[in-house]
Amino acid sequence: MSPNRPLKLDDVKKPELTEGAHPFAEEKPEGKEADAQAPVDYRGAYVNAGKSNGVLLLSMTLTGFVASALPLSRYIWPETGWQLALFGWLVSWIIALPALVFAVNDLKAIRLGRYTDQGKWMVTLAFWLTLLTVVNSITTAAVVLFFDAG
Repeated sequence: MSPNRPLKLDDVKKPELTEGAHPFAEEKPEGKEADAQAPVDYRGAYVNAGKSNGVLLLSMTLTGFVASALPLSRYIWPETGWQLALFGWLVSWIIALPALVFAVNDLKAIRLGRYTDQGKWMVTLAFWLTLLTVVNSITTAAVVLFFDAG
């Protein structure tokens, strides 16, 4: 039985008002008694925390960062570099913005306990690299426009 199977309707039982204490009783069972009243399949079978998308975010961010530097290829290949520059600039923005949103959401989920801390360093690195990608993309576009205008 996998630890993260979906809930079934049989897992959640309605309390019977005729047997023992009613659900509005002041005393609630604690410890093993409380766990013993849970349905058999429900006891300890579910893990609340998932895994973050650190590897995916890091690979997206590195791809976006490399693409954000492609506008500098105009100085290496003057004839065809402008096509590669435009492609790199667009790709960096297409990749960087969703990666930034996903990294922020994953960091928030880790902080709230919905995700484990297993990939926290990758998500944090992806967040900062994505911010660096945005700055790099704006800077390289400004450099290309400034030197071409002059």
